[in-house]
Amino acid sequence: MKIIKIIFLLLFLAFCKEKNFENSIIIERIQASSSALGTNPIDIFKKGKSWKPETSLDGITIFFTSATNWNKPGLIDGKATYNQYSIVCQNPDGWVDVYINGSYESRSNCSNTNPQTNRSIGVHVLYLLPSTGNGIEDVSFYKNNTKLEVVYPEPIEGEVTASSTLPNYPSYALFDGSVDFAWVEGAKSSGIGEFFQLKLADEIELAGIEIFNGYQRLDELFYKNGSVTELLISNGQDSFAVPVEDKQGGQRIFFSKPISGNNFKFTIQKVRRGKTWDDTIIAEVILLGKDGKRFTIKDANVEKFKKSIQEQSKGTILENLTNKAFIGDMEEGRLDYVFRSNGSFVIWRDDSLDKRVLDGNWVILSADDKQAKIKIFGRDHEVLTILEENDTQYSETKKESSTIIFSDTLNITKNESNELELIGNKIQISN
Repeated sequence: MKIIKIIFLLLFLAFCKEKNFENSIIIERIQASSSALGTNPIDIFKKGKSWKPETSLDGITIFFTSATNWNKPGLIDGKATYNQYSIVCQNPDGWVDVYINGSYESRSNCSNTNPQTNRSIGVHVLYLLPSTGNGIEDVSFYKNNTKLEVVYPEPIEGEVTASSTLPNYPSYALFDGSVDFAWVEGAKSSGIGEFFQLKLADEIELAGIEIFNGYQRLDELFYKNGSVTELLISNGQDSFAVPVEDKQGGQRIFFSKPISGNNFKFTIQKVRRGKTWDDTIIAEVILLGKDGKRFTIKDANVEKFKKSIQEQSKGTILENLTNKAFIGDMEEGRLDYVFRSNGSFVIWRDDSLDKRVLDGNWVILSADDKQAKIKIFGRDHEVLTILEENDTQYSETKKESSTIIFSDTLNITKNESNELELIGNKIQISN
């Protein structure tokens, strides 16, 4: 009888330990094209806080993961099952355009904060584009009028450093919510022995990680660059190696036992070498705590970087370019572009020949009040699906076979009409 009671107690404790998220929404990661100073995209899930973009071309993208498989290791199954949502805006007179899985869903009027029904049930990606000058205070999800708990990566103040870094691929990109940007080690070899380190303001219990291994922007480039196949993880007291799958997409790795602390080191032990470039890349990391907790790092160096671009632009011709949304009609189409202080850009071209989106990073080479020179590098992709309403460069279907990785140097001047001209070998924007 005593043995039966002990077995029952152990089973009960095991059941209690296994948290149920079936009535929850789990946010895999969240990213904003830009964020106004002092705001963070995760703030849309925090009472009394809000997020606001820096330009009218920028929105917020939410990626979901399965609430039923949150504790399963391996490749991540990314879908949420809700059938209603509500949005609270800063300005009730505005609106938010809603896109689900790359397709236009609806325009949500900010005057209506009641739950709205969405057509798509299995949602992997939700993109929200607020009206000009508007911000978002709250986003909630429902299933049959029952509000669902939202589990999201909680930002922790800290610093992400690395043993080496390739220029323009900083270590804090590991926690920016985007798999398009990455940390690339800067060693001359394949990267074995290189590491990134987390110094956190608060102590956490680390039970595992979600990792987007390698270069995630394009299938072809994934194999041209190297990826990690084994990481050594340490908190200064305990250390152990974990295997990492050489695959695109997110994967979840649980440790054999949790480790605690506020200083964690991740060292590359083994790699799959790139076919073209001898470097190793990790695109994104989410920290996993006990009972389904999720963490990301809020690194002050991100804001420092933005401020450095703003300072370099101040008093120069780039002051008329940085964080300004340019929306223009052409004789046979339309051209929109924005260069952000977070070092990213997007150019959206829609004309009679084709429809393309160019996005990536930019760096300042030189600048004064008359002219400037900037270096841009990123992707140029053909748009296959043009949405009938409220087109946005972040909600189209892209054709990977037509995607080009490119770089260009742009000379920026003003013409006789005092309008900016951006002229390079690939890109020429004039009038």
